[in-house]
Order: sequence, then structure tokens, then C-alpha cells
Amino acid sequence: MTLVLETNDLTVHHKTPRGPLRAVDGISIQVEAGETLGLVGESGCGKSTLARCVVGISKPTSGTIMLGDLEIKDGSRHRFQRARSVQMVFQDPSGALNPRLTVERLIEEPLKVHGLGKKAERKARVAELAAQVGLSDYHLARHPHELSGGQRQRVSIARALALEPGLLVCDEAVSALDVSVQAQVLNLFVDLQKRLNVAYLFISHDLSVVRYISHRIAVMYLGRIVEVGPAEEVWNRRNHPYTRALIDAIPDEAVRRDDIALLDGDVPSPVNPPSGCTFRTRCPYARERCAAEVPVLRDRGNRLQVACHFADEIEAANTVVETVRSGQARSDVPAHLRAAAH
Repeated sequence: MTLVLETNDLTVHHKTPRGPLRAVDGISIQVEAGETLGLVGESGCGKSTLARCVVGISKPTSGTIMLGDLEIKDGSRHRFQRARSVQMVFQDPSGALNPRLTVERLIEEPLKVHGLGKKAERKARVAELAAQVGLSDYHLARHPHELSGGQRQRVSIARALALEPGLLVCDEAVSALDVSVQAQVLNLFVDLQKRLNVAYLFISHDLSVVRYISHRIAVMYLGRIVEVGPAEEVWNRRNHPYTRALIDAIPDEAVRRDDIALLDGDVPSPVNPPSGCTFRTRCPYARERCAAEVPVLRDRGNRLQVACHFADEIEAANTVVETVRSGQARSDVPAHLRAAAH
């Protein structure tokens, strides 16, 4: 196993008049070479803050970030090393691309900054990168405003790949695109990964998109990872009630299922989070233990980890629901599990 990213107990706390805002609160994740780790959660849960720490836009309060064998620390000496290891694809390509430069110059820019190749070599490399993302010589002579949204995002991807990083951090990289264009760009990501063995930390609020592109999924709530594992394990087992609620919020799932879990209330303030399990104020399974004890990630088998005191009960309830739906309900199913399933 070759790791391209590993964070250990990473925290990002911002000072506010009301106290520290816990944007990221002890995150430990790993991404292997050629793997996609999807990171999902509601707006404000800390996904983008984590992404900015990994690429060096934000500084962590504590914890460590490893890019391969390199521990990333503050200082310009590590800035160039980090750029060769990790690059970011932003949500809005219009804001990420200099409108005064042609596409050719935009893709060439990181090569020039790092002093890679002579002019002719850089020109050839730019043409190669453009072809990899589906752009032609025609596009290279254009400016960003002359391109469609999908074409601009392809430019962003080509530029991010220029230094041959092992990891791309994709922060809502397709959410600003039309649905048909989203599919094209997602397929491009998949194709590039197969050819280049590049890894992705793919951040999105759309679980359907994340399920399609990811090998593993990490579910984030109020600065913490509450469930992580292989994509289909997370999707099908839904051992954490927050994961189940996110999936049930997808329109196709809501239509298909008659036992959808709806969340009550808003996300608590990260300045003053609830004691114990931070999800307990919105959780139908919450009990006294949840207020007193912070749940930690525990193995659930098949590489799935869940931070919930009652994961066994929730999985059993989910099993009951599927059994009832398939017409195979048994009379010996405990009543409290039947109630919890609805």
C-alpha cells in the first residue's frame, strides 16, 4: 500500500469572540495511490477547510499532514515540494483561471514557475495535457471567457496535472456544471485515474456523485468523520444515522423507500457543539450515553468504520427494513427494532 496522503488528528480551530470555532476537529484519513476517497457532508461541516489544509491554503491548528514520505510544514521550502505532490481543482473554474491569459499560457504557467523544460518542451507538454483532458489546438488559443463551463473545468484539470502530482483535491469540482456536463467531467476523472494512477480526495455534498466516482467514502459531520469505508459498504449498510439521512435525502432514494429518515433541526454551531456525540441533537437513536461519551470510529467489518454507540442496532433496523420490503418479514423480529426502522 502506497499512501499519497495521510492526516493524523488534524484540527483547525478559528478564534472568534464566542470562543474557538472547531472547523476540523481531529481528522485522520488516508488516501492510497490511484484511489478516490469521497468526502461528503452538509455545508459548513469542514470539508473545504480540510481541503485547503491539505493543499496549503489554510494552516492547521495541530496535527500532521503527510504527502507520501514528506511531512508538510509551514515555510516556503515546503511550498514547492507540496505543489509537486498535490494540486487542487476548484468548484468555480472562472474564478480560478486568469481571464487575461490564453488556455495555453494557463496550462504552461506551473511549468514555468517550477522551471521545468525549455520553451519548446513546455509547448509540447501543454499540447499533451490538453489532449488528455479533451481539448484541441483551437481551445489553446482561446481565453477562459470564450469557453463553456465544462471546457474551463477541463483547463483547470490540465493545469493541475502539469506537475504530475500524485493527488488531486477536487472541491465540489462538478457541482457548478450542468448535469450532462457533470457526467462528462466525472468520466474524464475516472479515465485520467486509470491512465495516470492519480489519486483524488473528492469533496462533494452530492452522495450520488461521490458513490459513482469513489472507492471509499468518508462522511463528515461538524468537523469529524462519523463513518468511513468502501463506497458500497457505506451506501448499503448506512450504520451511522447521519449517513442514512443523507442518502434518504436523495430524491431517487426517497421515492424508492417508504422508511426515509428525516433530520430535525439545523447543524449545531461549531463554536458551541453539543457534548458527547455532536449529532445527538438531531438523531432519532440518541440516549443519555450519547450526551456523556464521544463515540470513536470502530471497525464494523469489511473495512467499514463507524462512530456511533448504537451502530449494531441501526444496522439491524436497516436489515429489518429490507426484509419487510422484500416480503420476508419474520415474526421474531424485536419490536423495538421494527419501531426504530421507521
